[in-house]
Amino acid sequence: MQPKLLIKGSIDRILALLKALIVCDFPVTIRVDDNEQIRSAVLSSKMCHNLSIQIADKPELNNFDALLYLPDIEFYNPKLTDANQIAEDMRPEIDNLRDVINDCVSNGFRGKIIINAPHDEIFAYFAAGFSGLNNQNIIGVGTLPQEMLLKNELLRNFDVSADDINVNVLGLNTNNLVAWSRVYIGPATLLSYLADDSNNYSSDIIGQVQQVIDDPDVVTNQMIQSKALIRLLISMYEGQSLICSVVSVDKEKDELKLDMSPKLINRNGAAQAIRLQLSEDEQKKLNQDLGWANEIITAVINGGKDASKN
Repeated sequence: MQPKLLIKGSIDRILALLKALIVCDFPVTIRVDDNEQIRSAVLSSKMCHNLSIQIADKPELNNFDALLYLPDIEFYNPKLTDANQIAEDMRPEIDNLRDVINDCVSNGFRGKIIINAPHDEIFAYFAAGFSGLNNQNIIGVGTLPQEMLLKNELLRNFDVSADDINVNVLGLNTNNLVAWSRVYIGPATLLSYLADDSNNYSSDIIGQVQQVIDDPDVVTNQMIQSKALIRLLISMYEGQSLICSVVSVDKEKDELKLDMSPKLINRNGAAQAIRLQLSEDEQKKLNQDLGWANEIITAVINGGKDASKN
């Protein structure tokens, strides 16, 4: 039986994902809330053999595999770094998240929660608290879109097979960090490959590729985000497991903590964290990102009163 997914959030973002799923005829059954714009997507899905889109106002949710939450992203400002203000801008969507999760759980939902949005680490943290579900079932898409972009850019430059490229994009989807020392072309690191006098490639490639994945429009590009979501669904429901830097939440001594290390993603959700050996500078940057995310979380919890300015 194919997986059953519930999609909630911004109508525009839901439509963008549905269109992508319709084009690839992804083998999944989707339930969405009734909306005039959604009905057009439902009609389009009649052309699909594998994909089924259904409208249901109050479905019984005990047999649903996952909730995909796609909040409105009007709150996102890539130039804003003040944790207090970010929390204030995000708070309405965090409140919406609480309402959605409470409604779903009260109707029997016990599946996975997958979140795709700028600052999805903040949403994942509160989703874990609101739902009370197993932490490995709470997943933010994280930097998977940037990882996919990085891999494709390297494929174009080096003209090798996808199996020969191994990349890691860490940190936050709003402030990513490429672990260049962990990027491999075949058996060698990219850095050692570029340092070899016999190679035909310029080290400028790193700067050019970094510029592509650092583009803030990547975070809000609906097609890029939809493709990353579909890749995540493939790893969870099509048997093609994936190691990527999604966001998850750990629980230590009844306290929730963000975990932004790469994860093994399979049918069990975020099944296992992969701890990378990073340089001192890379680890420092990751710690700063995590500290910033925790400042935003604190500001949301405290009504924006106690967060310091980044």
